Amino acid sequence: MPSSCKKKLNVKTILNIFGIGLSAGLLLYLCLSKDGLFSLRDTQFKTIWLVLGFACTLSDLLLDTVLIYIFTKGVCSGYTFRRAAKVCMVGHLYSAITPFQSGGQPMQIYAMSKQKIDPGTSASTLIQKFFVYQTSITAYSFFAIFYETNTPHDGLNPVMWWLAMIGFAVQALAAVMILVVSFNQKFTNWLVKIIVRSLNRINIVKDYDKTLASWEKQLDFFHKSNQQLYSNKLLLVKAYLLTFLQLTALFAVSYCVYRAFGFNKATLANMIFSQAFVTMVSSLVPLPGAAGASEGSFYVFFSSYFTLQTLKSAVLIWRIVTYYAVMLISAPFSRIKDKM
Repeated sequence: MPSSCKKKLNVKTILNIFGIGLSAGLLLYLCLSKDGLFSLRDTQFKTIWLVLGFACTLSDLLLDTVLIYIFTKGVCSGYTFRRAAKVCMVGHLYSAITPFQSGGQPMQIYAMSKQKIDPGTSASTLIQKFFVYQTSITAYSFFAIFYETNTPHDGLNPVMWWLAMIGFAVQALAAVMILVVSFNQKFTNWLVKIIVRSLNRINIVKDYDKTLASWEKQLDFFHKSNQQLYSNKLLLVKAYLLTFLQLTALFAVSYCVYRAFGFNKATLANMIFSQAFVTMVSSLVPLPGAAGASEGSFYVFFSSYFTLQTLKSAVLIWRIVTYYAVMLISAPFSRIKDKM
């Protein structure tokens, strides 16, 4: 194995180990420290709101499955909802356990190959879905910034504010890059040639001409699929509507946790847009599950909504509902077999 590959593998392994260790440490801290979860044994939680919080997480998974289904059904008429659900679970599990959520889509493409869908088709549908998601979350973040700057409050921590702005800029840049790759075939072909040539120089790609021809064929199919998608206005409207509902359901979990503690002064909009800021900041951290950044940014952005005695517990409950529960739910359905 080339030394560069070993280095990459080692860095990824170190990030995974560090992320797991940090997550475990934070879990213990939020349970056992002063004002942690175990200190609130006598607190009367409103169970119905915790149930609604879990329902929001399940809604996120359901809507993600629906999106995979409608995108793939358009190019594979025999595709079933059950198969889409398996691909959804694979994506959520591997996104949760890999740095920058980088493992989700490659594993979904692999899972779809076991469903007899060629990589060009699966990559095209998943990138189209990701583009809708990325532009939707960028728009959500923009409205959160607009809401935050036009709502009277004590002010955000300047460091966290600028981290959120950087996170927003990264989200917007990712959306622009996907748009360019999706529609500018000349640029994409030029980029592919550079990538294949570089891989050839380090002996990862053996046959430059054959590999380049194969990639260009897949790219041609990819661009044609994009043209078909964006000419289907009804599908686009459905996809954006479902993605908006998906993000809203996911962001509303924090409101359910807030209400579970018996608080009611903050509005749903307050909580949803604060959660958008948490997402902007945590997206910058390469650790699996954005360990540390997710808990820390939630603590900062939601500190004005909870009391000091309940804030640590709120962080932990939110994290359990939106992260650990998703891994537990998706893991049993994520085994990749020859037939899926």
